[in-house]
Amino acid sequence: MLGNCTHLQHDDERLPRVHGGQRVLGYRPWRVHDRRPLRPSAETLVVTSTSGNFPTSSVPAGKDLVVIQGSVTGNITWTSTSLTIVGQNTGKITAGTSSAPTIHVSGGTIYIRNLTITGGSPGITADSGNILHLDHVSVSNNTAGGILLDGAGFEIKDATVNNNGSNIIDQPFGGIRIQNAPASTTVPKSLALSTITGNGQVGVSCASGTASLLTSIPTSVLVSSNTGGDITTTPCGFTSCSTASTTCGAQP
Repeated sequence: MLGNCTHLQHDDERLPRVHGGQRVLGYRPWRVHDRRPLRPSAETLVVTSTSGNFPTSSVPAGKDLVVIQGSVTGNITWTSTSLTIVGQNTGKITAGTSSAPTIHVSGGTIYIRNLTITGGSPGITADSGNILHLDHVSVSNNTAGGILLDGAGFEIKDATVNNNGSNIIDQPFGGIRIQNAPASTTVPKSLALSTITGNGQVGVSCASGTASLLTSIPTSVLVSSNTGGDITTTPCGFTSCSTASTTCGAQP
Protein backbone atom coordinates (compact mmCIF):
# COMPACT_ATOMS: atom_id res chain seq x y z
CA MET A 1 0.00 0.00 0.00
CA LEU A 2 1.28 3.47 -0.79
CA GLY A 3 0.79 4.45 2.80
CA ASN A 4 2.07 6.87 5.42
CA CYS A 5 5.80 6.67 4.82
CA THR A 6 8.47 9.25 4.21
CA HIS A 7 8.41 10.85 0.76
CA LEU A 8 10.91 9.47 -1.71
CA GLN A 9 11.38 12.86 -3.33
CA HIS A 10 9.51 16.01 -4.31
CA ASP A 11 5.87 16.49 -3.36
CA ASP A 12 5.04 17.64 -6.90
CA GLU A 13 5.75 14.15 -8.24
CA ARG A 14 2.54 12.45 -7.32
CA LEU A 15 0.51 9.34 -7.88
CA PRO A 16 -2.80 8.04 -6.66
CA ARG A 17 -2.71 5.41 -3.94
CA VAL A 18 -3.52 1.80 -4.62
CA HIS A 19 -6.70 0.31 -3.24
CA GLY A 20 -7.84 -3.21 -3.90
CA GLY A 21 -5.43 -3.62 -6.78
CA GLN A 22 -6.77 -0.56 -8.64
CA ARG A 23 -5.27 2.90 -8.81
CA VAL A 24 -7.78 5.31 -7.38
CA LEU A 25 -8.16 8.78 -5.97
CA GLY A 26 -11.07 8.89 -3.58
CA TYR A 27 -12.27 5.59 -5.10
CA ARG A 28 -12.47 7.10 -8.59
CA PRO A 29 -10.72 5.44 -11.56
CA TRP A 30 -7.10 6.54 -12.11
CA ARG A 31 -6.61 9.53 -14.42
CA VAL A 32 -3.36 11.10 -15.54
CA HIS A 33 -4.23 14.44 -13.92
CA ASP A 34 -4.73 12.97 -10.44
CA ARG A 35 -2.01 13.68 -7.89
CA ARG A 36 -0.99 12.10 -4.62
CA PRO A 37 2.42 12.05 -2.90
CA LEU A 38 4.76 9.39 -4.24
CA ARG A 39 5.87 7.23 -1.31
CA PRO A 40 8.06 4.17 -0.90
CA SER A 41 6.37 0.82 -0.39
CA ALA A 42 6.74 -2.88 -0.95
CA GLU A 43 4.98 -2.34 -4.29
CA THR A 44 7.62 0.07 -5.63
CA LEU A 45 10.69 -0.75 -7.73
CA VAL A 46 13.29 2.04 -7.68
CA VAL A 47 15.60 2.02 -10.71
CA THR A 48 18.84 3.99 -11.02
CA SER A 49 21.79 3.85 -13.39
CA THR A 50 23.61 1.53 -10.98
CA SER A 51 20.75 -0.49 -9.45
CA GLY A 52 20.95 -3.31 -12.00
CA ASN A 53 17.19 -3.92 -11.92
CA PHE A 54 15.96 -2.22 -15.10
CA PRO A 55 12.59 -3.86 -15.95
CA THR A 56 13.03 -4.90 -19.59
CA SER A 57 9.82 -6.97 -19.73
CA SER A 58 8.59 -7.61 -16.21
CA VAL A 59 8.85 -6.51 -12.60
CA PRO A 60 9.21 -8.63 -9.46
CA ALA A 61 6.01 -10.11 -8.09
CA GLY A 62 3.99 -7.59 -6.11
CA LYS A 63 5.54 -4.54 -7.79
CA ASP A 64 3.32 -2.27 -9.86
CA LEU A 65 5.13 1.07 -9.57
CA VAL A 66 8.53 1.75 -11.15
CA VAL A 67 10.39 4.92 -10.14
CA ILE A 68 13.14 5.98 -12.56
CA GLN A 69 15.64 8.13 -10.65
CA GLY A 70 17.95 10.06 -12.96
CA SER A 71 19.09 8.68 -16.32
CA VAL A 72 18.92 4.97 -17.08
CA THR A 73 19.50 2.95 -20.25
CA GLY A 74 17.38 0.12 -21.63
CA ASN A 75 14.30 -0.88 -23.63
CA ILE A 76 11.02 -1.93 -22.05
CA THR A 77 8.65 -4.38 -23.75
CA TRP A 78 5.65 -4.60 -21.45
CA THR A 79 3.46 -7.69 -21.89
CA SER A 80 1.68 -7.97 -18.54
CA THR A 81 -1.33 -6.21 -17.00
CA SER A 82 -0.87 -2.77 -15.41
CA LEU A 83 2.27 -0.78 -14.63
CA THR A 84 2.99 2.79 -13.56
CA ILE A 85 6.35 4.42 -14.39
CA VAL A 86 7.29 7.73 -12.78
CA GLY A 87 10.45 9.78 -13.23
CA GLN A 88 12.33 11.50 -10.39
CA ASN A 89 15.48 13.61 -10.36
CA THR A 90 15.02 14.40 -14.07
CA GLY A 91 14.09 10.80 -14.82
CA LYS A 92 15.02 9.63 -18.31
CA ILE A 93 15.07 6.33 -20.20
CA THR A 94 17.44 6.13 -23.17
CA ALA A 95 17.02 3.13 -25.44
CA GLY A 96 19.83 0.63 -25.15
CA THR A 97 18.93 -0.69 -28.60
CA SER A 98 18.21 2.26 -30.88
CA SER A 99 16.56 0.10 -33.56
CA ALA A 100 13.72 -0.86 -31.15
CA PRO A 101 11.10 1.19 -29.29
CA THR A 102 12.34 2.65 -26.02
CA ILE A 103 9.00 1.55 -24.52
CA HIS A 104 6.80 -1.01 -26.26
CA VAL A 105 3.34 -1.60 -24.81
CA SER A 106 2.43 -5.01 -26.18
CA GLY A 107 0.28 -6.16 -23.27
CA GLY A 108 -1.85 -4.42 -20.66
CA THR A 109 -1.84 -0.79 -19.57
CA ILE A 110 1.05 1.59 -18.85
CA TYR A 111 0.82 4.92 -17.00
CA ILE A 112 3.88 7.16 -17.46
CA ARG A 113 4.50 10.48 -15.69
CA ASN A 114 7.39 12.98 -15.34
CA LEU A 115 9.72 11.07 -17.64
CA THR A 116 11.85 11.70 -20.72
CA ILE A 117 11.88 8.90 -23.30
CA THR A 118 14.61 9.04 -25.92
CA GLY A 119 16.85 7.12 -28.31
CA GLY A 120 14.41 4.55 -29.71
CA SER A 121 12.70 3.66 -32.99
CA PRO A 122 10.18 5.00 -32.14
CA GLY A 123 10.15 6.37 -28.59
CA ILE A 124 6.89 4.60 -27.68
CA THR A 125 4.89 1.95 -29.53
CA ALA A 126 1.48 0.90 -28.16
CA ASP A 127 -0.12 -2.13 -29.81
CA SER A 128 -3.76 -3.03 -30.36
CA GLY A 129 -5.72 -4.08 -27.30
CA ASN A 130 -3.56 -2.13 -24.85
CA ILE A 131 -3.74 1.32 -23.26
CA LEU A 132 -1.15 4.10 -22.95
CA HIS A 133 -1.50 6.99 -20.46
CA LEU A 134 1.04 9.85 -20.64
CA ASP A 135 1.20 12.84 -18.28
CA HIS A 136 4.05 15.39 -18.34
CA VAL A 137 6.18 13.12 -20.52
CA SER A 138 8.83 14.21 -23.01
CA VAL A 139 9.30 11.96 -26.03
CA SER A 140 12.31 13.51 -27.69
CA ASN A 141 15.37 12.80 -29.82
CA ASN A 142 14.25 9.35 -30.85
CA THR A 143 15.77 7.90 -34.00
CA ALA A 144 12.57 7.08 -35.88
CA GLY A 145 9.38 8.69 -34.65
CA GLY A 146 7.98 9.76 -31.31
CA ILE A 147 4.77 7.82 -30.51
CA LEU A 148 3.13 5.07 -32.58
CA LEU A 149 -0.46 4.22 -31.60
CA ASP A 150 -1.31 1.03 -33.47
CA GLY A 151 -4.83 0.23 -32.32
CA ALA A 152 -4.14 1.08 -28.67
CA GLY A 153 -6.29 3.22 -26.40
CA PHE A 154 -4.55 6.39 -25.28
CA GLU A 155 -4.83 9.32 -22.89
CA ILE A 156 -2.09 11.84 -23.64
CA LYS A 157 -1.89 15.10 -21.73
CA ASP A 158 0.91 17.64 -21.18
CA ALA A 159 3.23 15.69 -23.44
CA THR A 160 6.13 17.21 -25.37
CA VAL A 161 7.03 15.33 -28.54
CA ASN A 162 9.99 17.00 -30.22
CA ASN A 163 13.13 16.53 -32.28
CA ASN A 164 12.34 12.96 -33.29
CA GLY A 165 13.50 11.55 -36.61
CA SER A 166 11.04 10.40 -39.24
CA ASN A 167 9.59 6.91 -39.46
CA ILE A 168 7.30 5.29 -42.02
CA ILE A 169 4.34 3.14 -40.99
CA ASP A 170 2.31 3.21 -44.22
CA GLN A 171 2.83 7.00 -44.10
CA PRO A 172 5.73 9.03 -42.63
CA PHE A 173 5.57 10.43 -39.11
CA GLY A 174 8.06 12.13 -36.85
CA GLY A 175 5.88 13.08 -33.88
CA ILE A 176 2.73 10.95 -33.40
CA ARG A 177 1.21 8.33 -35.69
CA ILE A 178 -2.35 7.05 -35.16
CA GLN A 179 -2.17 3.90 -37.23
CA ASN A 180 -5.37 2.04 -36.33
CA ALA A 181 -8.45 2.61 -34.23
CA PRO A 182 -8.80 0.56 -31.02
CA ALA A 183 -11.08 -2.43 -31.37
CA SER A 184 -12.82 -1.50 -28.10
CA THR A 185 -15.16 1.50 -27.99
CA THR A 186 -14.72 1.93 -24.23
CA VAL A 187 -10.97 2.64 -24.02
CA PRO A 188 -9.71 6.24 -23.74
CA LYS A 189 -8.87 8.11 -26.95
CA SER A 190 -7.79 11.62 -26.00
CA LEU A 191 -4.99 14.05 -26.84
CA ALA A 192 -4.80 17.39 -25.01
CA LEU A 193 -2.46 20.19 -23.90
CA SER A 194 0.54 18.80 -25.74
CA THR A 195 3.33 20.25 -27.90
CA ILE A 196 4.57 18.48 -31.02
CA THR A 197 7.38 20.39 -32.66
CA GLY A 198 10.66 20.11 -34.54
CA ASN A 199 10.12 16.50 -35.64
CA GLY A 200 10.97 14.83 -38.92
CA GLN A 201 8.24 14.36 -41.49
CA VAL A 202 5.36 14.65 -40.38
CA GLY A 203 4.32 16.11 -36.97
CA VAL A 204 1.04 14.17 -36.53
CA SER A 205 0.05 11.52 -39.04
CA CYS A 206 -3.18 9.52 -39.03
CA ALA A 207 -4.37 6.57 -41.06
CA SER A 208 -7.43 7.02 -43.21
CA GLY A 209 -10.65 6.69 -41.23
CA THR A 210 -9.23 7.71 -37.84
CA ALA A 211 -10.64 11.28 -37.87
CA SER A 212 -13.63 10.19 -35.78
CA LEU A 213 -11.43 8.20 -33.39
CA LEU A 214 -10.69 10.90 -30.80
CA THR A 215 -13.20 11.30 -27.98
CA SER A 216 -13.34 15.03 -28.78
CA ILE A 217 -11.57 17.18 -31.36
CA PRO A 218 -8.31 18.46 -29.80
CA THR A 219 -8.21 22.25 -29.47
CA SER A 220 -5.22 22.56 -27.11
CA VAL A 221 -2.52 20.72 -29.06
CA LEU A 222 0.29 22.86 -30.47
CA VAL A 223 1.86 21.35 -33.60
CA SER A 224 4.50 23.43 -35.36
CA SER A 225 7.84 23.53 -37.17
CA ASN A 226 7.80 19.87 -38.19
CA THR A 227 9.56 18.87 -41.40
CA GLY A 228 7.24 18.19 -44.34
CA GLY A 229 4.09 19.36 -42.54
CA ASP A 230 2.52 19.52 -39.11
CA ILE A 231 -0.73 17.51 -39.29
CA THR A 232 -2.31 15.32 -41.96
CA THR A 233 -5.47 17.32 -41.32
CA THR A 234 -8.12 15.34 -43.19
CA PRO A 235 -7.47 11.89 -41.68
CA CYS A 236 -6.54 13.33 -38.26
CA GLY A 237 -9.58 15.61 -38.05
CA PHE A 238 -8.03 18.50 -36.12
CA THR A 239 -5.73 21.48 -36.50
CA SER A 240 -3.13 23.04 -34.23
CA CYS A 241 -3.95 25.71 -31.67
CA SER A 242 -2.14 28.95 -32.50
CA THR A 243 0.15 30.16 -29.73
CA ALA A 244 1.60 28.52 -26.61
CA SER A 245 -0.45 29.53 -23.56
CA THR A 246 -2.27 28.04 -20.57
CA THR A 247 -4.79 26.60 -23.04
CA CYS A 248 -2.44 25.69 -25.90
CA GLY A 249 0.44 23.25 -25.71
CA ALA A 250 2.09 21.31 -22.89
CA GLN A 251 1.95 22.90 -19.46
CA PRO A 252 4.78 23.05 -16.87
